[in-house]
Amino acid sequence: MSANRVRDLIDSVSLLGQKYGFPGSAGPEARVAFDRSAAALLRSRMDLSWAEAGNRDLWSFISLVALPHLTMWRFGAENRERWVATDLTRHTWARLWWQAVVFAGHEGILAALTESDLNQLLERRSIGGDPRLVREIARAVTQLSGSTPRRKVIRDVTLRLMRYLAFVDVRALADQQVRDLCSALTAETLRRLAAEELPRQRGVNLSAM
Repeated sequence: MSANRVRDLIDSVSLLGQKYGFPGSAGPEARVAFDRSAAALLRSRMDLSWAEAGNRDLWSFISLVALPHLTMWRFGAENRERWVATDLTRHTWARLWWQAVVFAGHEGILAALTESDLNQLLERRSIGGDPRLVREIARAVTQLSGSTPRRKVIRDVTLRLMRYLAFVDVRALADQQVRDLCSALTAETLRRLAAEELPRQRGVNLSAM
């Protein structure tokens, strides 16, 4: 990145941060809202190829040299992974750039996801490395109705999908087939969780059976 592009990035992200409370304190909702807006901003200001976006030194430079004030504001100094890009799915800025890429054109789905949701989807490499899988699982779970905790659903359906990936190369599937697959696996998860919950609702002690 040229010096002018780095300066533009600093100014743009700093100005955005002010809208969400920077340099003062900000609650969890404001920090997540900042992330969602910053993802799109980073993507527009950092026109990177996927190979360039995989450069850990680049992201460490962004957090340690270009945007240390905002890295500190967002996560503090305790978590090294937020500063040094040892894991791009955990790094303060790299994860946002990749979120913007994965959900390009589907920003409404991204906005409906929590940080925990995104961790479940993107930190599992066999899933997070395929934008279609991430988007379609996210689409399926964000459309759920009922009282089943979403985190429990995502955890189960991602494990179910990982087992499925051992036998099927989803790269050979059409977009609609990927969507149908993720919807079907989510439905299977809901049926299993409902079957587990029913005895509890009736007061049955499963450990005694």
